[in-house]
Amino acid sequence: MFTLAFLVAASLYLTWNLYDLATNVTTLVKMGPRIEKNKVPLDAYSLVGRDHPRRLPVEEKLVRMTVQESVHYDILAPESVDEWLWTGSPGDGHIRIGDTQQRMFAVAMFHELHCLRAIRTTIEQGWNHQSKARQGHITHCFNYLRQYTLCAADTTLEEGNFEERNFTKERVGATHTCVDWKPAYDYMNERWHSWETYRVEHDIPEHNDVT
Repeated sequence: MFTLAFLVAASLYLTWNLYDLATNVTTLVKMGPRIEKNKVPLDAYSLVGRDHPRRLPVEEKLVRMTVQESVHYDILAPESVDEWLWTGSPGDGHIRIGDTQQRMFAVAMFHELHCLRAIRTTIEQGWNHQSKARQGHITHCFNYLRQYTLCAADTTLEEGNFEERNFTKERVGATHTCVDWKPAYDYMNERWHSWETYRVEHDIPEHNDVT
């Protein structure tokens, strides 16, 4: 009798896991078309005017990410500057594309992270200590992040009453389906080194207005 009960329980458990797996796969398949693929090879573009790819030419595969509370990425902690700095890329989100054209673009993902770093710095220094130009920049960043939050339109359901949740103990949140960001970092690093070699070989002054 015990063996039969065990087999029934095991069968139900396996059935549920298979159902959960099928649900996740179905979700990923449905989301697939949302990611626009670069169907045209990069060397087919002239990189002049509007003749350029709309997205970074990297693989955009979907991954699952569980959101967690973290002791890192504080606003005012001594290590905050360094930790937030490591969210950026060489060139602060700017990239040169084309071996001969070396046309510069900003990449939205890194632009968003740049804005978060700028907002953190402003909170640390105080709004009234910022120049008018810097205040305008931060206003731009808030609006930029607002629009890209809407662009992502992440409708993942997050459990719990946030006013009652103990975030010190209950540190794990919802699991989201995201685009893997590692290929973007790798490509940005690769292209930056290529650009530095090109810049030195062609005696081009260092681009010093990227902040």
